Formats: sequence, C-alpha cells, structure tokens
Amino acid sequence: MKKHLILFFIFTYHFSLYAIEIDNNSSNISILDKSSIFLDKGKKFTLEDIKRKKFIKNNESQLNFGLIPNTNIWIHFKLHNRSNQAVKMVLEYQSTEVESLSLYQKDKEIKRGLYHIPKKDKTIHPHFSIQLSPNEKRDIYIKIESKMRAISAKMTLWNKEDFLKEDFHLKMALLLFFAIMLTLFIYNLMLWHFTQDRVYMFYILYLLGISSFEANYYGLYSLYLFSPELTLFFEKGITIILVIMGIFFILFAREFLQLKKFKKIDTILKFYLYAMPISSLLAYDNQFFNTNIIIFYTSASPFLIYSGIFALKQGIKEAKYYLIGWTPILLSMLIIILQFIGIFDVKNAFPYILEFAFVSESFIFSIALAHRIEIAKKEKRLADKKLINFQKYEKEKLQKLVKEKTKELSILLEEKEILYKELNHRIKNNFMMILSLLKLQTKRTKNSETVASLTITRNRIESIAKLYEMLLLNNNAINLDTKLYLQSICSNIAMNVPQEITISYNIQHNLETNNLVYIGLIVNELVTNSFKYAFEENQGAIDISIVKRKQIAFLRVKDNGKGFKTRRKNSLGLTIVQILVEGQLQGELKIDSSQGTDTQIIWKEK
Repeated sequence: MKKHLILFFIFTYHFSLYAIEIDNNSSNISILDKSSIFLDKGKKFTLEDIKRKKFIKNNESQLNFGLIPNTNIWIHFKLHNRSNQAVKMVLEYQSTEVESLSLYQKDKEIKRGLYHIPKKDKTIHPHFSIQLSPNEKRDIYIKIESKMRAISAKMTLWNKEDFLKEDFHLKMALLLFFAIMLTLFIYNLMLWHFTQDRVYMFYILYLLGISSFEANYYGLYSLYLFSPELTLFFEKGITIILVIMGIFFILFAREFLQLKKFKKIDTILKFYLYAMPISSLLAYDNQFFNTNIIIFYTSASPFLIYSGIFALKQGIKEAKYYLIGWTPILLSMLIIILQFIGIFDVKNAFPYILEFAFVSESFIFSIALAHRIEIAKKEKRLADKKLINFQKYEKEKLQKLVKEKTKELSILLEEKEILYKELNHRIKNNFMMILSLLKLQTKRTKNSETVASLTITRNRIESIAKLYEMLLLNNNAINLDTKLYLQSICSNIAMNVPQEITISYNIQHNLETNNLVYIGLIVNELVTNSFKYAFEENQGAIDISIVKRKQIAFLRVKDNGKGFKTRRKNSLGLTIVQILVEGQLQGELKIDSSQGTDTQIIWKEK
C-alpha cells in the first residue's frame, strides 16, 4: 500500500528542496527524509531529463520499495557547507543488496553497489566521498537500480571517523555470527565423523547453505571473493542459494523425523526435492519467474511444520526439538517475504533478526542432534546386552574349534618344516656328490680343455649348491643376503685361476630367492668369461652392482679388460646368460665392449 501511495504522489506533486546544512562537526545525518524522489518506470530518462522532472518531498528516513522491475529510483537532495572551511563527508547507503548505485554531482557520475565495488574498498555498505568548498551549495542526485533484489533505501551522511566506526561495528556483528556458525559446523562435523549418521551430514550442508545465504545477503562474495562480472552471474541465479538450503533441510527433516516411514508425507517432500532444482534453473535471470518461485519455496515451510507435528504424534521424540527450532526460522522467512514484496523492512525494525533466527535455529537443532545420540546410546545398550550373551556362547564355541584346529595345524607345520629341511639337505648332499665326482674327474683328466670345461661346469653347479646351503642356514628364505651369495660364487671361481683380479660389490637390494638362482648362474658365467678372456696380464678389476628402482631390478657386471671383440663369438657361457635373462627373468640383456666389457641386465621384480 505504501508503495502505491509513493507512486501516486511522485507523479502529482512538485516542491522545492531546502539545503542540508553541514560543517566539519556534522555526522550521522539522515538524508532520505530531507530528499525528494522520482520513479523512472521503464528506465527512459537521463540525468538531464531527470533534472526537469517533478520530484516529491519524502518525510521518512527509510523507504522499502520491495522488488520493482524495470524501474530506476532517483533521489535528489542539496548540501550546504555553512562553514568557512572545506568539508569532507561520507554518504553511506545502508543496504548491501543494491545492485547498482550512481551518484551525480557537478554532472559527474560515480558508481557503487554489488556490481561496482572499488578494488581497495573493504567496507560493508556502499558509500561515496563528498567534498564541499567553503560556503558551497551543491545539488546531488542518486540513481538506484536493482533487478533481482528488493530495494530498501536508507542514507546517512557521516564524517569519515564515525563512518569507519559504524562499519567496524557491523563487521564485528557479522564476525560473531559466522564464528557461531563455524563452531556449530565443527561441532556437527565431529558428531558426523564419530556416528557416520547421514542426518548430521545433511545438517552440516544446511549450515553451509545458511552461511552462504548470509554472505550473499551482505555482499561479502562481491566484496572479498568475486569480480563484478562473476557477481552478476551469481546474482541472476540468486534462488539457487535458497534451493540449496531448502534441499538439504528437507533431506535433514526426512532423516531426523524418520519421515520415510510415512509414505504420503514423504511423497510430497520428494516432489519439493525434484521441483526446487528445476524451478531454480528456470528462474535464472527471469524476474517474473523468480518472484513466484520464492513464493513457491515458502509454501514448503508450513508443510515442514506439519510434518514435525505429525511425527510428534507418532511418538518421534526428536520432533519437539524440531518444532522449537523451526519457530525462529519460520518467522525470519515470513519477514524476508514481506521485505521482498515491499510491505515490511526487517532491517529498519530488527537490524539482526535474520542472523538471530539462523543462530537460534542452528543452536536448537544442534542440541536436538546431540539428544539423538543419547537416544541412540540407549538403544545401543539394549542391543549390546543381547549381543554380549550371543557373543559369549559363540566365543566359547569358537575357542574350542580354534584349539582343535591350532593343534592340527601345529602338527602339520612341524611335519612340513621337517620335510622341507630334509629336502634341502638331500638336495645339498646330491650337489656335493656331483661336485665330488667332477673334482675327481678333473684330477684324472690330463687334457687342458677338458679340465677347463669340467671346472666351468663345477662352478655352475657350485653356484646353485651355495644357494641351497644358505637356505638351510637361514630360516627366512625370502631375504637371503645377495652380496654374500655372489661373493661365495666369485671366490670359488678365483680359487681356480692364478690371476690377481680385484672384485668390488655394490649390492643395494637383496633379490628374491626365485630369481637369485638365475642371477647366481649369470654372474658365474660373466665373471668366468672375464677371468678367461678379459685380461692379457694377470691383473684387472671387476665391478658387480645390483640396484632396484620401484619394481625394476638392474644387474651390472663390468671389467676393465680388453673388451668383447677379441673373444669367441659362439660362447656357450653367453648363450646360457641370454637364455636365463630372456627365458627365466623375462628381462633384457645389453653388452657394451667399447671400454672393457660392460654387461647390463634389466628385469621386473615384485
């Protein structure tokens, strides 16, 4: 009704403004009740056009226009510096919801609002700096534009010090609100972590929705996070924030009140869950649809209260906390609607009513969720008593079975160990018998080539026998000492040659037992070849290294001899090496004889 009266008087009256007298001691001066107003329906007029229009005197310090699409609101007032000194003042527009605010003085335009926040400005409310020369009078025009938000106009003229104090008080109030919400968030997050109950997760997301709504309501996103362009994008979809709050609260109510048991109520709640996201997308940048969607959302509130009353009648104990918690939030929603359609301005009557409602509701629901844990504990105690009796019976039964099976397994394990040791012992004895026969045959043979062949064969068998000897001495057959094993093989080779060859070892990884026997044979062949063919003199050096990177093992055997070119091409030893590398290890063999002989073997080892 108030809005229609304003529109009527604006187009029927004209008057002359008196100037607002100010000096350096002036502060906290209400501007709107000393101004005139003109509504530009259709946004057709420029500043020059507006100066020729008929304005109407306003007598109220704050006006709530609600949501008025496709309309610019013009405000005109005069300032007079009555002192002989220059005056600097701050004109504050006491609302964060205005999208675009323009100040015209001396035909110069300065823009503020959600879409025009100066980069270095971190104050909550949009404001303008005004400077008047001594005894100067000035006409000032303000243009207000807002497409997606309700317009509530209130302006105050401050000196800079008082303005910063007022802004500081507002920031402290918001900081207190977000600190309380953060505390409740952490509290419920811990409850969810310990209980793994989905109702806590839904409530945590609902708290995030409330915090996001408040941050958007006060323009904190545009002030501290988003660029004007990104702010505009989110403002066009402002109903999405309300949808997020609504969806997670409905999910919370379904779990908290156990509404899934009641099919009719749950069906209606599911309708809202599906309809709200779709409708919010349709309302993007659509003023008419956006207004009706908000009214549609509010229809869910009475139904959610009815759901709580119904659950209470059905014996759901948590429903009483639910209904108490819904009281402040329902009042705040009604206030938002009244402000949105221009009937009532919440900020004028109760500056922090929304924050108080949200904190009260969140606090009560947090208590209710804690009470839910107590109920769950009682139920758990009853279940535990039944479970303990069952466990005692099952435990006694299981202990008897374990004793019987353990005894059987112990007997089988002892037999297995005895058989394993006996098997290795017999294999070792067989190796020793074969080696003894080869030694005897070597002593009786006078042909030097035959002796050399028998020695090489004996060394090959010796390398395998050494492994079985180490297996017998080491109960942990998985991690045998690779370096000690290779040293024993090379020492055995060196005993049969007169050369003074230095062998160095860089073993950084103990190989698997399955691969160790193949590596032993490979090293035996490569070192034997180096002793036989690499060194023209009786001195030389051989380097043996094994490293592992991730799952790839590397073996390198390098001598400083004369190289591979002068050796026999069809070497049986190299053929054995190639067969073992490619056939058994599934690896790759590389030989470089440019400077000595450098043999590298790469294979995959788990």
